[in-house]
Amino acid sequence: MSWWMWLLNLTGLLLLIYFFYSMDKKWSSRPLLLAPLLIYALVSVEDLLGWIDLMKIVPGEGGMRALILLFALCSVIFYVLYIFDKIADSVHQHVDMKTTLVRISMAAGMCILFFTLVYMSIYKLFGGVSFEGVNIGQDLLSQFITFLYFSMATFVTVGYGDVAAVDNTSRLVVVLEIAFSFITVAYALSMLGTLRRIFKPGGDGSEMLDGGEESKKANMPHRRKHSSM
Repeated sequence: MSWWMWLLNLTGLLLLIYFFYSMDKKWSSRPLLLAPLLIYALVSVEDLLGWIDLMKIVPGEGGMRALILLFALCSVIFYVLYIFDKIADSVHQHVDMKTTLVRISMAAGMCILFFTLVYMSIYKLFGGVSFEGVNIGQDLLSQFITFLYFSMATFVTVGYGDVAAVDNTSRLVVVLEIAFSFITVAYALSMLGTLRRIFKPGGDGSEMLDGGEESKKANMPHRRKHSSM
């Protein structure tokens, strides 16, 4: 890749960082959810159009697989931190439960789309050695629908078996999405009320136990003291 393409990509990345930072401070943090999606999509499009050759940037096919896994891991960490940050904000800024649920749902939706693009790029780069399935598709639209369906099925941990990850790279990406699904659905959403109390200033969740003990004491029958004659 020539020096001017490096400069163009670096400038574009800095502009994206500045844009998302400005949107977060001045308007809303919701556009921040698009950051991993846009960065991955732009780099993939550049590689698809031949503007850059990722295989020459990283050391061979193994380096490319490691780069995809590293970016997917960083993106999952980003979305998880975003979710817990919004849960904390819902306490400190007195945001209602409905708004918090909308923010968590948006983060989950963006992550599903992000993994859709990751699966598509893996399939494009490594072909049938990464995914096997019935009628995956030859054109981009068909493949997008197929991997969107696969990403949604993975997120809700429902495997139909018509599309399957068959190599270590694709399987590890599936593991990352399942882990994100567990943290989002089985932990953040199901324990949202408890987490809000934990993030409350001075609250560590012990007040729930104290309240339970007090209610038990209040419900215990009082014994009469019999005086001995």
